[in-house]
Amino acid sequence: MISLIGMMVSFLLLYLFTLLSTNPSLITISFIGALIARIIYGCTASGIVPACQHWATLICGSENRLKAITSVSIGLSAGRLIGPLVAIAALKVSPYAALCLMVVLPAISLTMIAAHPAPEVSQQREKTSANLPWLPGKKYLPYLVCAITLCVGIALLQYSFSPLILSITDWSTSQVSDVIGILLTISAACTFAVQTLIVKARKVTPIGMFRTGAIMFSCGFVLFLAPNIWCYGIAMAIVSSGAALLVPAYTSEATSKQPDAPGTVAGYIATSHTIGYGLASLLAFTATLAPIYPIYLGIGCSILIAVITYLLSKNADDSRGSEHCES
Repeated sequence: MISLIGMMVSFLLLYLFTLLSTNPSLITISFIGALIARIIYGCTASGIVPACQHWATLICGSENRLKAITSVSIGLSAGRLIGPLVAIAALKVSPYAALCLMVVLPAISLTMIAAHPAPEVSQQREKTSANLPWLPGKKYLPYLVCAITLCVGIALLQYSFSPLILSITDWSTSQVSDVIGILLTISAACTFAVQTLIVKARKVTPIGMFRTGAIMFSCGFVLFLAPNIWCYGIAMAIVSSGAALLVPAYTSEATSKQPDAPGTVAGYIATSHTIGYGLASLLAFTATLAPIYPIYLGIGCSILIAVITYLLSKNADDSRGSEHCES
């Protein structure tokens, strides 16, 4: 509820300061106001995903952790798929219509949440959550590194779209924007399809998802080295499908390390995602040096994820082998 209230306040301030920006003498005030709005968003709305994952896990039970996490991921993917279409329709009504919707939608969600009964949490679970350290332990490190590097790779890829496309075409800015929109739609559609048809249907184990996701993530980035716009579409589909397997895999595996406090562990993962996007913004300047440089960095991230996946898979296989010998 705090996250949704933060979203409402943030988007409302963005709307108001956007209106003020039409007055040239108030540009500086509008810019500062927009920064404050984004700070409010970052300090509050960042809790929505771990809160939803925690709530879903409480409803489904720890034994159905992967199903709960995937359900939330499917909702996020559906939003990313529908969101651009809603924005396009809203912008045809008014330049401010999309911002107004961004205020209204959290209000609707807040009303639904307020009317919904809170999930039951045992006293033992609350005690365990309270005893967990602020900083995550070493046992979470492989999963958190995966979360950071995945977000670095994805964000750098998005930052490099425009210079990358311009480097192989002579298209106008509007044409490039259209292609970027198509690539992001391909990404959302593939993510939604993989999470719905494969992950939620439990057709692959978390370790299997780790392995397959790491391979697809690496192959997709390598395909971006080909200077061809059609290859970019195929590469985007492969990268997004790989990420769609990796995110629920490492989230499920990390929360299984502390089944009594899945919300706290989901918070560790969400923080790692934020760190990854922050690092990517610092590395985005590499696209100005050469459009292909962010792709090289993305390949490096995918290799690191592949190495971690191999080590985790090896440990899992060794554990199963030990249990089999004992039996």
